[in-house]
Amino acid sequence: MIVRQATVDEMLALWYKFYTSEFFSDQITKGNAEFWAIEYHARLIGELYLFKSLDDPDFADGKTTAYLYGFQIEEIMRRKALGTMLMNTVLDRLCELNFNYATIGVDPDHEDNIRLYKRMGFTERIKTLRVNPCDVDESFQPVIGPEYVLLRKKL
Repeated sequence: MIVRQATVDEMLALWYKFYTSEFFSDQITKGNAEFWAIEYHARLIGELYLFKSLDDPDFADGKTTAYLYGFQIEEIMRRKALGTMLMNTVLDRLCELNFNYATIGVDPDHEDNIRLYKRMGFTERIKTLRVNPCDVDESFQPVIGPEYVLLRKKL
């Protein structure tokens, strides 16, 4: 298993081409976002994105708080501590970048994710909302989606 920063081309190979993938690609290219992945036998099996700054400073303000998004591990590879390994690597990266806090969104029905995030220190509830600044439409404006909770962790 290798946890590493991945490329825009690798991200685009995983995603269908749509507005959000264009937004991510642009943010990574500009240096405002990073794509982190777990590689296993030359295949990406997990991913996590960090955003340094977003329009809503509760998510990421570019100075003290960064936002983590798109955290996932292939289902067959779950419950092997790979998610913890990936998350810890990205949290270490945020410390290298001198951020003080990390935020992450979670669907209130995703109990496994809530347990993992709480275990990793995401215990402060910032707000409940339906708009995610990383899920955008053709005008690159955030879209309304299902309700989720924004959690925060001190690094």
